[in-house]
Amino acid sequence: MALRAFPSTLRRSRRVQIGFWAGLGMFLGTSLALGVALGTISIPLTELWRILLGEARDPTLVTIVWEVRLPRVLLIALAGAALAGAGAAYQGLFRNPLADPYLIGVAAGANLGALTAIALNLSATFLGLFTLPMAAFLGGLATVGAVYRLARIGGAVPLTLLLLAGIVVGAILNAISLGLLMVMVWKVAPHRAWIWMLGGYALGGWPAFFGALPYVTIGLSLLLLLGRPLDVLQFGEEQALQLGLPVEQVKRLAIGAATLTTAGAVAFTGIIGFVGLIAPHLARLIVGPRYPRVLPASILIGASLLTLSDLLSRILLPPQEIPLTILTAFLGGPFFLYLLIHTRRGAFF
Repeated sequence: MALRAFPSTLRRSRRVQIGFWAGLGMFLGTSLALGVALGTISIPLTELWRILLGEARDPTLVTIVWEVRLPRVLLIALAGAALAGAGAAYQGLFRNPLADPYLIGVAAGANLGALTAIALNLSATFLGLFTLPMAAFLGGLATVGAVYRLARIGGAVPLTLLLLAGIVVGAILNAISLGLLMVMVWKVAPHRAWIWMLGGYALGGWPAFFGALPYVTIGLSLLLLLGRPLDVLQFGEEQALQLGLPVEQVKRLAIGAATLTTAGAVAFTGIIGFVGLIAPHLARLIVGPRYPRVLPASILIGASLLTLSDLLSRILLPPQEIPLTILTAFLGGPFFLYLLIHTRRGAFF
């Protein structure tokens, strides 16, 4: 009798999992549709569908959808997916539920790189690449590379040293950024600096989306391949070594992929907080603690949450837009405090 009940239970479990993934996909699709349809000029969903199919007759609405809203919404969704995926990977790597994508200095390096480009008043393009996002991208990568080398002892990189090195280097770079902001940037282009630092910055149009797409796609693809190794790492590094996991290689690959993903997103959208912290925890509530499921679920949830946050930033106080960093901090701050309280009590998910 127990044997007959087992296949039925397994089928129910599979149906539940399929329902979870279908629900996450529908949540993302709905978020994208609302992000494109709603705004100063609202577009009915039926009309939006005709526009996407090329059957609409109103050239104004077609321009609004294809040239303004759709590239913006896709870029924001891509950034949310990147930050959430990187956040989940860092939480698994450090075995710390409060880890986020900016933990080891990506944000500080990207911020300094962007402000340097603004202070030097560089042209909008250089060899076909956007100067500001490329400066931010290279700044983030260079910072994490320096942090990694500082924490390296022989052939190993202790995660505690990596965390401490990231905190110290990040603090130094943030201090340099503030000095640069006061001395140079404020005289050259204060508006661009504020937009960048408050998040949601985009150069506009499809070039920004396609500029970020390869970095984020490569980084997230690598992270998705690390689901099982991250599961093994939850037992501790010594136990993982005994189980045959090449721990140092996994750490290097996870750090590199998460850094590439985060830097690629931050370079085109500015510094956006809390998404990479919140989305992985919501994913665990929905699909459980296993990283082969947590990583893709985090990506879907992060894309949906940031898309909806961007929508709120545009419609709450029209015609003004609320900077994404302010909005995500307002929405994510209470959730962070909830995590902190439950972690201290030892009652984390």
